[in-house]
Amino acid sequence: MNRDNRPYSGPVEAVKPNPTATFGPPGEQSSGGYSSPNYHGEQQSVHSPRNHSGANRPLYDFDGAYSSPDGNGENGYYRDGGEPPEPPKHPHAWRRRVVLIGGGLLLLWLLLFILPIPFGTITVTGSKNVTVSDVMAAGNIRYPINLLQINAGQLEERLQHDLRVDSVKVTYVLPLTLQVNVTERRPAAVVATQFGFATLDAKGQVINIGPAIEDTSATIISGIKLGNVLLGDTIDTPVIKGALSYLNSLSDEGRKEIAEINVGDVNQLIAYTVDGLPLHLG
Repeated sequence: MNRDNRPYSGPVEAVKPNPTATFGPPGEQSSGGYSSPNYHGEQQSVHSPRNHSGANRPLYDFDGAYSSPDGNGENGYYRDGGEPPEPPKHPHAWRRRVVLIGGGLLLLWLLLFILPIPFGTITVTGSKNVTVSDVMAAGNIRYPINLLQINAGQLEERLQHDLRVDSVKVTYVLPLTLQVNVTERRPAAVVATQFGFATLDAKGQVINIGPAIEDTSATIISGIKLGNVLLGDTIDTPVIKGALSYLNSLSDEGRKEIAEINVGDVNQLIAYTVDGLPLHLG
């Protein structure tokens, strides 16, 4: 029928399908020919990316250098010596590891500092009378010993108040040892008191009091009797200071030879050796 509703009497040409028709993905110009829509309403052919690995165009940017298998048993390859893309890197991964390790060490240090966990030992050197128990009592240290909970400076200060200690030094020794180096007060002389005898060190400080003479290695200062003295008192009587000054001027072997110093005469001090020989000191 034509536009005038009259029958067409001309020749009729049959339309034959083109079996070689191909179609590209949607949005691209496809060649003419036969095609069939898929279930999404798109034109689909044997060369469509959905049906065959040999697509007309790469699906992704990094596929541009890749040659697909040709169907003859040859594997695909990267043209121009290309390599497959590397997985994405994480430039900040090492920072996270550093933070995790640092956080773990900090947590461990806090646990050791707070909890009663054994951590280290204490040793005492240079003293026969001051023991580890004395050091712990002076520093208010409890078992188990934890070096992180000990203040070395405060421990030194408290040990200085011990009358048996002349000087002390607290140091840390590897691997985990707190070493207390003690220099003891050495008894220099013994003087009679109102209630017994007082032992003096080289500086005239009372380091021991008893009803009898306990340390026979100390020189006896005779000719004087002190009143009621207490531990820690410093005797500043001139004649006693003179006797101590004389003893301090001697060597260790020389002091052992002096058994007594008589200070009864203020103007004339007399020292007696262990053999009974008098020495007039003036």
